Amino acid sequence: MKKVSGPQLVTSSAALESPLPAEIQEALGELVGAAREGLLALSVGVGLRVVHELMEAEVTEVVGPKGRWNRDRAASRHGHEDGSMTLGGRRVPVSRPRAERSRARSCRSRRMSTSLTVTRCSGR
Repeated sequence: MKKVSGPQLVTSSAALESPLPAEIQEALGELVGAAREGLLALSVGVGLRVVHELMEAEVTEVVGPKGRWNRDRAASRHGHEDGSMTLGGRRVPVSRPRAERSRARSCRSRRMSTSLTVTRCSGR
């Protein structure tokens, strides 16, 4: 049986001169790749959730809280619309909430800060 020597003090220059075995370097490379992919996926997921919450907050600001009756409401929720945005260097699909002004007003669209469009229409 072979004896294992005790710990040795190694300087940074000596550590650079004696590289790790190829198998260990390969395993570390795979570990770094997996960590990068996982971190990017986590960042994109969190980013999408934040964007969704910002868009929903903007609709709530314009039309009021969801599910609450308001006789004097100037606008109402009008479903969602498919769209896409660049996040993490990739185009990802997003679902944008839509709002529509009440029928008593004249038609025009207002582009909001998070790519949300509010359409105002006149009564028919």
